Amino acid sequence: MKDELVSYRVGGWCYYGINITQNPAFKETDNVGKFMTFGKGDISNETQKIILKAINQGITPLIKHPDPDLQDFNPYSIDDSKDDWVIIWYSTDEEKPLKGLAKFLIDHGLVRKTKNGKYYNISFKYDKQTQKGEYGEQFRPSISLNNLMDLNTGQFY
Repeated sequence: MKDELVSYRVGGWCYYGINITQNPAFKETDNVGKFMTFGKGDISNETQKIILKAINQGITPLIKHPDPDLQDFNPYSIDDSKDDWVIIWYSTDEEKPLKGLAKFLIDHGLVRKTKNGKYYNISFKYDKQTQKGEYGEQFRPSISLNNLMDLNTGQFY
């Protein structure tokens, strides 16, 4: 990972895009949430390039991932795996930006497939759900990838 590509660091996170400590990334009236993608190993320079591409193309104004320098100190980690990462891709729930983000993630191989070649049905999680502590079995998605595309073919509706 190239540190110079990170826009800023706050609270154990590496942020890309708009500096939310100075300006909001979204309007207060927006229904904001995120898709999360996961992987193993270090966040590569190639992955960082994909993140910056999403910012530069206007796919999303804000992306974050845990700061690898502080990952050992993550109090929310449910296991001891220090080699796993998550990237949080923010969007509103409006159809055009949400589909645009989902398509970007698919096109760049960030949504994994099952053994049968079907895309995993990742969920869009509203920030309000996170703030209410809706995790694991308590989390009920209202939007998932299968609402936007055919998981078997990858065709968007």
